[in-house]
Amino acid sequence: MNIPPVTRPYFSSDPAKEKAAVILCWAVTLLSTLILILFWEETRSLQFIANLQQYRTPFVEFLFRFFTFLGDDQFFMVFFGVLIWCVSKPLGFWTAFVLLTSGTYSGLIKDMTILERPALAGIIHPDNSAFPSGHTLTAITVWGYLAVRLKNRNFWLWSALTIIMIAVSRLILGYHFLGDVLGGIALGIPFLLFFLWLSTAFIEQKWMDKVSLPLLLSLSLAVPLLISSVLPGSDPPKLMGYLAGASFGYILEKEKVRSAVNAPFFKQIIKSVIGLAVLFGIIMGLGPVLPSAVEILGFIRYGLGGLWVTLIAPALFVKLKLSGTTKEPDQEIDQPTIPLPSESV
Repeated sequence: MNIPPVTRPYFSSDPAKEKAAVILCWAVTLLSTLILILFWEETRSLQFIANLQQYRTPFVEFLFRFFTFLGDDQFFMVFFGVLIWCVSKPLGFWTAFVLLTSGTYSGLIKDMTILERPALAGIIHPDNSAFPSGHTLTAITVWGYLAVRLKNRNFWLWSALTIIMIAVSRLILGYHFLGDVLGGIALGIPFLLFFLWLSTAFIEQKWMDKVSLPLLLSLSLAVPLLISSVLPGSDPPKLMGYLAGASFGYILEKEKVRSAVNAPFFKQIIKSVIGLAVLFGIIMGLGPVLPSAVEILGFIRYGLGGLWVTLIAPALFVKLKLSGTTKEPDQEIDQPTIPLPSESV
């Protein structure tokens, strides 16, 4: 159970570059915050968003819908499943952890601010409020976390491009005001830095070694359940339910199943197809039986989805001989099995 989610240095092995990256993060956060404070009304200009609509050619529409999809829940469900089953269990689990917690954080701020989205004809908005842009915030936390973990220059460039394009897509597609996107930046970067610091503290202080397996399993269920019961809105039960099931399954799988992610390509395809089919069957098919309208039932449904991804599916893949096993819980290398260029930042 002692596989580290992240280690220092976060951004570069070069101390000067590491310091510069941290300063840049805080500078962007401060600038976004100052713009919001000094020009609040201007950042909520409907005319600015309306003017952007003239650039929505078919190609621009396709391009930005693609990037906004990279910040959607549906994409992340597929992405995390494939990541955990076929690439790296620790990388997949901890990236999902970042998304679920930052998504809950974003939803809490939305429920506290309750600001309207741009009122543009023909734009169908989500049910939640506008500030901050959840896509922008979670793009920073998820893609930023992945870049820190992989420590690869090409992936850093891809992550930076993805974050920028997701943020711009929310404006071009008319889903958010400029202030909402700036809010996502101002709140997302500190969340990412805090999570990186906390992850490092877990490793350096060896906190996981001080907790017994039964207590860890109990906390993995109790803490998300408590959070979902006290936070307002319909999203916390779903996000925290998924986190509870995924955490419980991840801990237990490492102790009891110990599946290996390495497999021939055709087996990886089979694992992905089976895994995603059942996952969407649970999340969507059980909706009428375990509706999200009843918070505890929604918590259970998404919890079953998380449990499937991190425990039941890996165990099934081992049973079907689609995956092998490792001998010891700590034998699994906490690196992706898909080769990446060796060039680092």
